[in-house]
Amino acid sequence: MIPIRLNWQRHTDGFQLRDFRQSNGSTVKIAEPRSRRTDALLHEAINLEDPVVLRLVNCETDADYITFLDRYGTLEQKDISTTDEIIGDLTYTLGSFHKPRSGGTAANVIILNVLRDRALSLEGLIKETLWTGRVDTAYRVRFLNELMDHAEVKVHPCFVHAADRMRFALQAATLFDFMVMEVTAAHEAEAVATSCEHCHRVFLTGPLTGRRSHAKYCSDRCRVAAMRARNAVKGD
Repeated sequence: MIPIRLNWQRHTDGFQLRDFRQSNGSTVKIAEPRSRRTDALLHEAINLEDPVVLRLVNCETDADYITFLDRYGTLEQKDISTTDEIIGDLTYTLGSFHKPRSGGTAANVIILNVLRDRALSLEGLIKETLWTGRVDTAYRVRFLNELMDHAEVKVHPCFVHAADRMRFALQAATLFDFMVMEVTAAHEAEAVATSCEHCHRVFLTGPLTGRRSHAKYCSDRCRVAAMRARNAVKGD
């Protein structure tokens, strides 16, 4: 697997969930930075054991998405607007890999519905691993290339100096680009996405994942918890 890198940032004081009121009286949930302070952040993927993309895919609640932003940074924008900086209503489109379009004078707004939509799109792409490994290679290549074209990913080759050695890597432009490249790496390695039989979270099995291809649980913790649950049922 070719290493994937991203020089990114996260907001030092994290995000808070806010309701932005539109002119028609409806509200839109947005993630607002608590301050302008940021910390430099390096994301690097050298295997598929714990990809960032699955951290986003497995978010369920609004609080989960805020936690993701706090830890990994925003998907694309860096200079995020606060509610008092927004002029006009917010408009956005869903159901596409294309970069979300938002209205108002301040375009750099993290709308929770858009963030959730991007997660669903990435989940759909990674779950394609369930069948692409079982079809003709030529067809799989055409299918995956079409999906990648829609993602509008920007990466460029680079060299990294580590331990007195020069290493080739792919540098992503944004966190969203980084996560799409993680998905493509999973397809290339023929890893397979599945759901944990205990917690139901999505995880990867097979090459480069650190798990056997027939793994049923995402972690030892879930495996032990499932075993205890079965034993409790038998004890009753």
